[in-house]
Amino acid sequence: MEIDVALVPQAARPADPVVFIVTDQIRASTTLTTLLDIGCSGVYIEGSLAAARRLGRETGSILIGERHLLRPAGFDFPNSPMALTRAGVRGKSAVLSTTNGTAILRMVRHSNSALVGCLRNARACGAAAVRLAETRGTGIRVICAGRQRRFNIEDAVAAGVIVQRIVEAASSRGIATTLTDAAHAAVRLRDGYPDTLTALLDSEGGRVLQQIGEEEDIPFCAEVDRTDTVPVLRGGNPMRIERLVF
Repeated sequence: MEIDVALVPQAARPADPVVFIVTDQIRASTTLTTLLDIGCSGVYIEGSLAAARRLGRETGSILIGERHLLRPAGFDFPNSPMALTRAGVRGKSAVLSTTNGTAILRMVRHSNSALVGCLRNARACGAAAVRLAETRGTGIRVICAGRQRRFNIEDAVAAGVIVQRIVEAASSRGIATTLTDAAHAAVRLRDGYPDTLTALLDSEGGRVLQQIGEEEDIPFCAEVDRTDTVPVLRGGNPMRIERLVF
């Protein structure tokens, strides 16, 4: 089973028949996982702010999002997992629109399998991807959302952890894995830091969160293997994120 990492969105190759894992570590992937963890009934994905506002009105959903890490006008909450844990969204639906993560999800909306991965669900996401890839006879590709289509440390480090979990899950099922150079690079980058918190603090995304006063999200996002929730993308119009159930 081949394991690949698209270190920038331009390397995603969304038409390939693989299981995709989209990671936008700071913060869309963590936010989506957290929303399902705290009982949000489902999350719609929209690209533009105008479309998100319109869908929110049509569905009665709360609006969550950011542009360049700041909450857009008229939105109920920023793209902050810590803020959402205090928001009381259980049983409500949400619309999410972000600068990078939702754009990458739209890129892979026609694929057979697109999961959302982050550090908090790395083990569960890796195991789920292996099961899906084994069933379909495909490989797995982790896509780093990046920052304005550029490489960033936080997504690559998260991808490195997810790759490690994929290899562990495949080995437990007796499946041999082959890592591409990009997958090896992501693992090496992760291993170059003493822990994931240090990596996120060293990243551009982490530095910007500190500058705008939302640094409380950094240690939360840096926690590894804290949940079994794996968000999965359901295509269609509008796109929707649900909890993966086998």
